[in-house]
Amino acid sequence: MLKKRLLIVEDERIIAEDIKRTLLHYDYEVVDIISHGEKVIEQFDQLNPDLVLMDIMLAGKLNGIQTAQKIKAKHNVPIIYLTAYANEPILNSAKVTEPFGYLIKPFEEHELHATIEMAFYRYKLENELKQSEEKYRLLFNSIADPVFILSENADKFIDCNDIVLKKYKFSKQELLSLPPYKLFLEDELQKLIDYLNAGGITESPVFSNFTKDGDKLYVELHKNSITFNDEQVFLIIARDITQRKQAEDEKQIVQHQLYQSQKMEVVGKLAGGIAHDFNNLLTAINGYSDLALKKLDNNSDAYSDIEVIKDCGDRAARLTKQLLGFSRKQVAEKSIIDLKEAIHDLEKMLVRLLGDEIILKTNFQCQSCMIFADKSQIEQVIVNLIVNARDAIKGHGRITISTSEKKPAPDVLKRNKMDESRTYVMISVKDDGCGMTEELQEKIFEPFFTTKEIGKGTGLGLSTVFGIVKQNNGVIRVASEVGKGSEFKIFFPLEKNYAKKQKTAEKTVTKIEIKGNETILLVDDEESIRDYLSEILEELGYEVIIALDGIDGLSQFKKKQEKIHLLISDVTMPKLSGPDLLEKLKQIQPQIKALFISGNIDSKLIKNYESNPNINFLRKPFSYESISSKVREILNKK
Repeated sequence: MLKKRLLIVEDERIIAEDIKRTLLHYDYEVVDIISHGEKVIEQFDQLNPDLVLMDIMLAGKLNGIQTAQKIKAKHNVPIIYLTAYANEPILNSAKVTEPFGYLIKPFEEHELHATIEMAFYRYKLENELKQSEEKYRLLFNSIADPVFILSENADKFIDCNDIVLKKYKFSKQELLSLPPYKLFLEDELQKLIDYLNAGGITESPVFSNFTKDGDKLYVELHKNSITFNDEQVFLIIARDITQRKQAEDEKQIVQHQLYQSQKMEVVGKLAGGIAHDFNNLLTAINGYSDLALKKLDNNSDAYSDIEVIKDCGDRAARLTKQLLGFSRKQVAEKSIIDLKEAIHDLEKMLVRLLGDEIILKTNFQCQSCMIFADKSQIEQVIVNLIVNARDAIKGHGRITISTSEKKPAPDVLKRNKMDESRTYVMISVKDDGCGMTEELQEKIFEPFFTTKEIGKGTGLGLSTVFGIVKQNNGVIRVASEVGKGSEFKIFFPLEKNYAKKQKTAEKTVTKIEIKGNETILLVDDEESIRDYLSEILEELGYEVIIALDGIDGLSQFKKKQEKIHLLISDVTMPKLSGPDLLEKLKQIQPQIKALFISGNIDSKLIKNYESNPNINFLRKPFSYESISSKVREILNKK
């Protein structure tokens, strides 16, 4: 067993030798006897003693206490003071160096031995405790989650690990002086108190925490009551779930969008179906109204009555157009259009629409406002938004339409899968009306949702806008605050490389002869449509072969020995659709011409036949003039 090495620092040589003799008797090793503090400092590293016996009064500039302070600054070694003085000032000075013993001269040999052994025992315990604390601190700081130690009544922080300081951006001193509630939302404090006071195993609640910089963290708390430094405390693990929460929120948004998309798709199909059937009825109503008006005297009472019927039919036709716009099944006739021109052309009509109490302002901030869209649909969007803004204003107010080059927010681009490299044109319609709550803003684009009184709104205005914007590759956003008005923003891709329009002289419109003597196969499963069309066509001199559906149409075609010049057919029919009938007829007569009539023409169908000049389309409801001129136009084509 190695002997314990002791250094004697004593300026009285006789006393020093006597102490050395005692130490050797108790089997200690004396590494040296030094009388000056300066020499102790100089030789300490070389001597490397296990314990120092230090006289307080030494020869030289440094006394024993000063020498001990310098040793303690660099070395962890126990020091025992030896002195003939025990007054209060000396004792207080000695305490600063945390000595392991204090012996008053003269002392007995056994006192010296006992003091030395107790010093070594204490030194051993302190080292073991220090190592234990270092292991605890290493383990404490190696935990990846923030860990807090809170007082039993949760009014102060007692300790925390390093990850807390990193995540919350406080220094340790700042955090330990901070009341714990400062990290939490005020609305969540009662929830925190209830959680800490709850006994037994509880669920781990989620709280909002804030860093020194004000950044928000979502944390899941896990608590445990432990004894720390002889007092009951809370050990709190605050697991950072900010990324998980953001992902869950994003997932919820996507799920909500998917739900809305599916709902809109279902209602869109319903709207398209309703529009199809409704347009069939309107074709007969408006068509027979046209025929009746042609047969009546302009001054008769019946003429006025039928004009009212015709006007109502036209209004109903506009409503079905809205339904088709909402369902995105209205065929878009897209071209490069100038938004500034489109808005300018509507301005006079919009001013009349608003009346005298509401001021309309325009503000065009972009040099080029060219987009690829259906002009009539864009006009419908603008009118619907202006009407919506007008209805939100009670009394006097202001509506501003503006255009600018502005890219949507990054989350909007990402969510709508828009090209981030493109430049976008933004149309803004802003009003100073009553505004909307957040709850209303979530519902305004839903079909048939309206805040207007019964009979004053269809609930299709904004849902139609939504459908048209989507159909024209745009996106619409709304910002509103109750009492401060609303702003609708629509973003369309800017068309930079467009062919500049050249002004051309207006062509003189010549009257087209609409009568003829060709043979026409008329196929429609609606009796009223067949009767109306056959009456018009026969009046114009055509020979009309009527078929009840696609199968009947094929049969009639095969029976007819002479050439059939034109097929007029509904698109959607039971048994055999119009396009399928045409394909079968082309096998018999390849160059047959066709006119498809429908209240719900799919853009895909038009695309399939757009390269064939013999195939044409006409949307229901159509007028006497439009069907008669269209038939003649097709038959005149070579």
